[in-house]
Amino acid sequence: MKNLKKSALILCVFAFSKMFGQTAPEVHFETISNDTPVHELSYKHLLAHKVFLREKPSLKGKKVAVMDIGTKLVLREKSLYDTEINGIKSNWYRVDADGQSGWVWGGMIAQEAFGSEADYKVKFVYGYESSRVNEMGIVETTYQLRAFKNGNQLDKIVLDSLTALPSEVRNIGNKGIFNVEDIITLGLVDSASGNEMGTSYVFWNNGKFTNVANLIDYSDASYSKNEHFVFPSDMQGIKSTIKLKTVILDKKMTPESALAQGHKKYRTSYYSWNGYKLSLKAEIPQISNNVVASNTNANL
Repeated sequence: MKNLKKSALILCVFAFSKMFGQTAPEVHFETISNDTPVHELSYKHLLAHKVFLREKPSLKGKKVAVMDIGTKLVLREKSLYDTEINGIKSNWYRVDADGQSGWVWGGMIAQEAFGSEADYKVKFVYGYESSRVNEMGIVETTYQLRAFKNGNQLDKIVLDSLTALPSEVRNIGNKGIFNVEDIITLGLVDSASGNEMGTSYVFWNNGKFTNVANLIDYSDASYSKNEHFVFPSDMQGIKSTIKLKTVILDKKMTPESALAQGHKKYRTSYYSWNGYKLSLKAEIPQISNNVVASNTNANL
């Protein structure tokens, strides 16, 4: 994330293991001194819509004002103790907002905020939605992505953790696809190891979010799979077509050697986007040596 160091945003420390104690995801931000010059101020934005600005750092604090989604906030001070709401832990922050001062719970502050490539008036905010421990003792966390324009919310989508943690949220534009305004990607990392393991794709079009695909990489001692999209504007892109390229490696052991003998397959599928969903297109199979092109849904 571009502003990770600036904001000193500390994303959650998850305990997904059944063997160790579970912890709630935490959200923390760096505060700004009252002596900071105006030209050096950095801003956060409100994640939710119609949030109360309070006189004290508590849900019982007197309501000072009601703030719209995306309201610019200058974080001046944080409470001594955190509060857990919907499974998310965060401190309260004393903020300056629209000429007023008051307290906002940190879970209502966006962890990421960025704009649309298609319409400069449309903005996106991202953060945690909720977290809970399921019956198997595993933490399940959901994330929210909201769009707003001129202080009015346009749409909201809630994304599951899929046992992976979003590590980077970016708007990559429409990548040359008709009937899509913005493509938002969420880089995924393994909850246990922290290793990169895939990407989620969310399309923004005509005032609506669509969770299009979760491309999850997989690897163990005998098998591995890697997937990625090739969009029309990419070097190998095709007009009006999204290519899904999959590389599968079957590792076979031979009696003579303890070394794995790799058997690699390449699969390519072709999809079109009609403004609402991806549809599998007809394709021309190509077979060359050990390279095979064939249909696959691959987590779509």
